[in-house]
Amino acid sequence: MARTRTRMDDHDENTEQSNDAVLSDRRRRRRQQNEESAETAQPLRKDRPTPSSRQVKPRGTGSTGLVNRIPVVRGVVAYFRGVASEMQKVTWPTREETRRLTLVVLGVTIAFSIGLGLLSSFFSWWFQQAFHADSETTFLIVAAAVAVIVGGSYAVLRDRI
Repeated sequence: MARTRTRMDDHDENTEQSNDAVLSDRRRRRRQQNEESAETAQPLRKDRPTPSSRQVKPRGTGSTGLVNRIPVVRGVVAYFRGVASEMQKVTWPTREETRRLTLVVLGVTIAFSIGLGLLSSFFSWWFQQAFHADSETTFLIVAAAVAVIVGGSYAVLRDRI
């Protein structure tokens, strides 16, 4: 892919003088042409023709090799070229970010596994209470408490969400 560069016209005089030492000959000539054309108010010429899109060939399409003659191979090669180009665009995390995010994932996983284990133990105990003939009242009291807590939480939080 071609990169485009933008030129800022509002540089300081000091920065222009210090940058002259590191400018390439091409940039120096272009800057001189810009200054001269600003004085004469004539449009700039590029000194070269603009290339057309028909003249630019993509990489690998000019050869008559095995890749271009077999459609399946051509598709596989195009796929892997696309994968390689996408992998170059990836911004990988640093070692510290990877370590921190791994610890966050492990912490959340452990916390939720403990919470779900406790919830499972509670429900198993609660339903065992329901099927014993002498502990039906315990089951009903717990069910009423759960219903009040869930209903109250919904009533309080429904306006905030």
